[in-house]
Amino acid sequence: MKTVSIPWLEGNRSVEIAEEHIRFIATPNNPAAAPDPDAEILYALTNPVGSAGLQALIGESEGKRVAVVIDDNTRVTPVERVLTVLIRKLKELGVGYDQVVVILALGSHRYMTPEEIRRRVGDWCYERVSVINHEYKDPAELVDLGTTSQGTPVIINRVFYESDIRLCIGNIIPQFIAGWSGGAKIIQPGISGADTTARVHLNGSLTWPERLGNPENDIRHDMEEIAERAGLQFIINTVLNLNEQIYKVVAGDIIAAHRKGVEYAKEIYQLIIPEQADIVIAGSYPANKDMWQADKGLAAAVLTVKPGRTVIWAAPCIEGVSPEHPILLRLKDTPPRRVYEMCENGEIDDVVGATAHIMIGVMREMANVILVSDGVSREESESMGIAWAPDLKTALSDAREREGLDASIGIITHGADLAPLVEKSTVS
Repeated sequence: MKTVSIPWLEGNRSVEIAEEHIRFIATPNNPAAAPDPDAEILYALTNPVGSAGLQALIGESEGKRVAVVIDDNTRVTPVERVLTVLIRKLKELGVGYDQVVVILALGSHRYMTPEEIRRRVGDWCYERVSVINHEYKDPAELVDLGTTSQGTPVIINRVFYESDIRLCIGNIIPQFIAGWSGGAKIIQPGISGADTTARVHLNGSLTWPERLGNPENDIRHDMEEIAERAGLQFIINTVLNLNEQIYKVVAGDIIAAHRKGVEYAKEIYQLIIPEQADIVIAGSYPANKDMWQADKGLAAAVLTVKPGRTVIWAAPCIEGVSPEHPILLRLKDTPPRRVYEMCENGEIDDVVGATAHIMIGVMREMANVILVSDGVSREESESMGIAWAPDLKTALSDAREREGLDASIGIITHGADLAPLVEKSTVS
């Protein structure tokens, strides 16, 4: 027997599996961290990809306002370290602390509290520069910039758009709508209005399986057009190893630097799966917050399980299904195409929330799903058409009862951080 461990918050959850039944164990690679992370960040800032340097971008600094967008606390981006190096560099270039505003890319997440903000940016930054939450529902705090070539409304944070210099800090991991996170994604949905986010998410909701791990897709290109309209000039993106340490940092042009970062990220997160398994056990780490976040782990799992077979979705969901989007529960097990139609017909007030329901619904159609979660109850899970188990052992027993005692089993430890490449797949 082999003990298989799935990351769970600060610890892990384990289950015993006979080795002859294990088809694959997919864990991101774990390269050594950069020996001097601050030097790695500074090197990226001073050797940008496809872009002029910060000095040329800023020019004469007097009176100019610099906006820096950062991830909120649902992401593992080492914001404090990168932001500190950046602000010190800006200071060297003549930008005063009072000229800098840092915007938290909440998307549609809740506001961060002052205490959470201080922990996110660190004491040094918190005491020197202004840090604000993005206001995605307040029209007065947004600016309408028309539509993209794909017809998406471009509604953006006003403070960011009206700043003279516009930068962002992010992290690159696989993402099932945009292909990969990082780059322009911090603008959409990070500091976009609800209508922008709703359209982009809706466009990608039914067809997401064709995008995971592919940076050259229609949704990513739409996000990049939105970011360009918003005036994003320079990105700083990290690539982290499995210990959440800096492996590489890229900076510069919003497309060229991002694609360079994706190549580094593929070294860690893009794994070859020899063939799909009858049962896949997938953790959602590091997407622990709620089901809205944890669906990233389920996405990787349903691509690596045989069509219609069973996924065990190990997701803490410490804040439940979705505090910000109760519509996920209200829609229950409504089929995804029906929810899509309801969104298009104006029958749903929270389209952003409904798109997550659509994507989870597509996953539910691809596989039989058993959820193991502390934050989502059996009643809530089953109302959404998803089976529930109290622990991995029980879930595996239920799965084997359905798929057979000799069923092949695949393991995905960090589901939210995986872009699987399946060599041999079964067409449903």
